Amino acid sequence: MNVTVSPGRIGGSLAAPASKSMTHRALICAALADRPTQVVCSASSQDIDATVDCLTALGARISRTETGFAVTPVSDRGGEAELDCRESGSTLRFLLPVAAALGKRARFTGRGRLPQRPMQPLMEALTAHGVRFSAEQLPFSIDGALTGGAFAMEGGVSSQFFSGLLFALPLLHEPSTLSFRTPAQSLPYYQMTLQTLAAFGVDIPFDGTTAVISSRKQYQSPGTCMVEGDWSNAAFFLCSAAIRGEITVKNLRLDSGQGDRRVLELIRSFGAAVTAQSDGVTVRSGERRPIQADCADIPDVVPILAVMSCFADGVSRFDRVERLRMKESDRLTATVELINALGGRAECDGSSLTVYGSGNLRGGLADGRGDHRMVMCAAVAGCHADGAVTVTDAEAVSKSYPLFFTDYQKVGGEIKEEIT
Repeated sequence: MNVTVSPGRIGGSLAAPASKSMTHRALICAALADRPTQVVCSASSQDIDATVDCLTALGARISRTETGFAVTPVSDRGGEAELDCRESGSTLRFLLPVAAALGKRARFTGRGRLPQRPMQPLMEALTAHGVRFSAEQLPFSIDGALTGGAFAMEGGVSSQFFSGLLFALPLLHEPSTLSFRTPAQSLPYYQMTLQTLAAFGVDIPFDGTTAVISSRKQYQSPGTCMVEGDWSNAAFFLCSAAIRGEITVKNLRLDSGQGDRRVLELIRSFGAAVTAQSDGVTVRSGERRPIQADCADIPDVVPILAVMSCFADGVSRFDRVERLRMKESDRLTATVELINALGGRAECDGSSLTVYGSGNLRGGLADGRGDHRMVMCAAVAGCHADGAVTVTDAEAVSKSYPLFFTDYQKVGGEIKEEIT
């Protein structure tokens, strides 16, 4: 599906959808708990559906409710399972160690770019602790019992590897340690995992370098688990208002552990006015200045920050963004090509992205690359460009934010859909 976005201005108020990252974590903890849990969240997505289906394959019972999900935990260890992770890296990397800890003989499959996304560090760690793999990349099967002990990884690997092990290791008979050999990136994602584990009674000491995991730690259901709003998806509307307009996004915690909350700091640097609300924020456009940022901990918001910076006069620079290459698309290249295709100027050099802002974009054709975040970036660009922007693969928003274009229209955005 293609969507043509007309120039205009969005404004008003909307509620951020439930955090995809936190929903993955809450569902996994609920599936490993001692009794059923009501996971309250305002929205689902294709990635969350993949995690639900895979947890069901592992033996949990999960049903949709009016407010989210009712989760009855896995009751049996061992046995066989078929886990289709679709295109969800979180689902694969979180549940691979969990399946191994549960003693499942499991087959993992995936599609899109998922089979090409990095897995080797996690597979090596699991292999060193008793897990056997049938192949080096998807699709593969696993067997063998995961054992505890000392685990160590490089700090620059995906945070999802570390989080997956944090979910799995408390289930084992032996205590474990999980350490970084080099300084860790994306620490907010580890903190989100530890926060969710603590909500389910699994407290894991972590000093920023090493986590110490007790053996046979029982996940304890809180009964109801509330999922907070998603700063990553809210960032598209907040950055749009920073370019031109004013918007209030509700259902956002200002004390959230989500690293992408830092988007507010960068929006202020851009020159927008930010006002805290009781359950969210209001952003109003201002001077529009170039920005510079170290983005090692916030890779998901780099593309929209880069698009935003096109509308300032001057050079913006985003450093330590190399991990963008390992997403649903090569987002580093995709961001550069998106900006250049719409009449801006951007380039990447090693681990940095530079945008030469001229104060405007002209419009044109934007390749969505089947990547939800690139589609949403292009839509924001279309709102503020001099001419319309036609976005390909627009249906990709269903991966994380199925109601994105519905919400976009609610706050005044103008789009036209074309089924291809």
